[in-house]
This record gives sequence, C-alpha cells and structure tokens, in this order.
Amino acid sequence: MSITRQKKFCYLVVLNKKFLTPLASDLLLQIEQVLSLIGIKWEPEAPTFI
Repeated sequence: MSITRQKKFCYLVVLNKKFLTPLASDLLLQIEQVLSLIGIKWEPEAPTFI
C-alpha cells in the first residue's frame, strides 16, 4: 500500500470516529421504532429480545 493510500485510510477512520456515535444513536432509535411497530420490545440495557 502506498503512503498516499495509507494517509487517506487514516483520515477516513478519523472521520468515521467523529460521526460514528451520533450515527449509531440514530440507527439504534430507528431499529427500536421498527421493532415496536411489529410488536417486539427491546431493552437497550440488556440487548435481548423479549
């Protein structure tokens, strides 16, 4: 792998780290909403399906 490609990859990882938490939070909320629509209750503290 060239040095240029390594730098781009590291930059991408840094960007992903910066935006990962809000993105994951939004995604989790959407998953919870869909599960509740189909009648599945999911508790985030203990990630098991009831």
